[in-house]
Amino acid sequence: MKEKIAIIVFMGAFVALLSQGPVFAGETTYRFDPVTQTSRAMEFQNTYEGYKLFQSNCKSCHSRENSKGARFLDTDSRTMRGWNNVFYKKNVPCAKDGSWAKLSKEDLLAINDYLYSKAYDTWDPRSAKSCA
Repeated sequence: MKEKIAIIVFMGAFVALLSQGPVFAGETTYRFDPVTQTSRAMEFQNTYEGYKLFQSNCKSCHSRENSKGARFLDTDSRTMRGWNNVFYKKNVPCAKDGSWAKLSKEDLLAINDYLYSKAYDTWDPRSAKSCA
């Protein structure tokens, strides 16, 4: 019985260690944010907070077959540059009709971080060079 517990504890510690791979890699990527005119660190905490905000605030209207007539949006609906333009120019219906008014600037930045990190061209090696 003690051997089984020791194996379970070891496996749990091993899985926890593996989940921290990006932290140990020491590589933090950055994106230039035209709204704040600064470089923002693209770390898990930033993008996860943006994911939660996107799910709770945006997906209710921008889901498939929604009753509000909003266009379906997913993270890969736009390119990295496209998501930056949405939040910089604020020329989308959500920004114009006041839907974004309930979100703070930090919330909008977090949502932009999340959408930028999962954009359509995220895995395109040509775009990675231009975003550094």
